[in-house]
Amino acid sequence: MFQLFVVACVALRACEYMTVPLPYPTEARCAQQAAILAGMVRARHQYRELSYEYRCTATDRRQVAGTAPPSPGPRE
Repeated sequence: MFQLFVVACVALRACEYMTVPLPYPTEARCAQQAAILAGMVRARHQYRELSYEYRCTATDRRQVAGTAPPSPGPRE
């Protein structure tokens, strides 16, 4: 699983920093989502020049979600 962090800057004046709390199954899917998010930032700023950087960090799914999965209780 991969966690995504994106920094998208429009015309080197307005930058947005985004972390996505969802895990991505592959690094390629993570990179694709980074491009989509950067495109959304560009659209909000009237299609000016865009630059963006992203980082896809391999991680355990439980760390991304912020909680451990529930443990099964005793069976009756």
